[in-house]
Amino acid sequence: MGSLSEEVRWLIVKARRKGKRMKDIEEMFGVKRWTIWKWCKRAHHVGRTCYKDRSRRPHTTYPKVSRDTENAIIVLRDSFNWGTHRLMLNLDRPPGYIQHLLSTITGRMWKSVRLSRQTINTVLSRHGRNGSPFKRNRKDWHYFRARKPNNLWQIDIKGPFRLDGKRLYALIIVDDYSRYLILCSLFPRIKCDEVIRELAECGKKLGLPKRLLCDNGSQFRSGELRRWCRINKVKYDPAPPYYPQSKGKVERTIRNFKEEFLVLGGVFDNAIDLLPEYNHWFNHERYSSGVKGPPAWFYL
Repeated sequence: MGSLSEEVRWLIVKARRKGKRMKDIEEMFGVKRWTIWKWCKRAHHVGRTCYKDRSRRPHTTYPKVSRDTENAIIVLRDSFNWGTHRLMLNLDRPPGYIQHLLSTITGRMWKSVRLSRQTINTVLSRHGRNGSPFKRNRKDWHYFRARKPNNLWQIDIKGPFRLDGKRLYALIIVDDYSRYLILCSLFPRIKCDEVIRELAECGKKLGLPKRLLCDNGSQFRSGELRRWCRINKVKYDPAPPYYPQSKGKVERTIRNFKEEFLVLGGVFDNAIDLLPEYNHWFNHERYSSGVKGPPAWFYL
């Protein structure tokens, strides 16, 4: 014990060897019985300075984060500028193309690694890559969620953007209840006809929603979309102007699409071919904080 001097420890052992009772030694030196046992046991090691405090440092230390994992974190951060939560997900359950990238980085088949966000942030801090350069004003929004799947679909368009040297738009439809990605397709241009055609195809596969929430873009303001909704008994529900929070689910999905898929164009060739794999991963494997699990668990 650190509170006892080496001389006191030696006297405790000496008293015990002379046949003193444990109870008497406890009262004499004001120590516990396990302390007497401890120093009597150490005194049997001949040739050692047995009455000195030992170092508590372990003989062997195993780093929690291996060098390969640390390299993978830095490469993903530099390539895609992902935060700790998205890095944690892609280290544990990466889609196929990310797994191929990690295997190329480490030179071996990538195996799932589970790390906390704090551990990942420590690695980023050690390499000067943590923190965000942007300051956002946080506000408390009123939370809204549909009661069951296909009660409400949110639809919006992302673009234009360049991917694989092409100028494209993305049509994105999200189920409000489950965050399930109903549709994410790329087009050289999007008009009302494309929107109606894709809605009809989604309706054949998954069933039509009761409400359709959209913004006031030219593709959604036309009378053709209103007529199609009326014929198919879908309530047409345009969002209030200049209030994107009303369709926050699809806006968040567009941001994920930008940060998780569009960035692949700077790393992979033919990134467009990875879109079906991304859609499957988004629905069936990617953890969504909004619903506490993969969207397919709640939609299907």
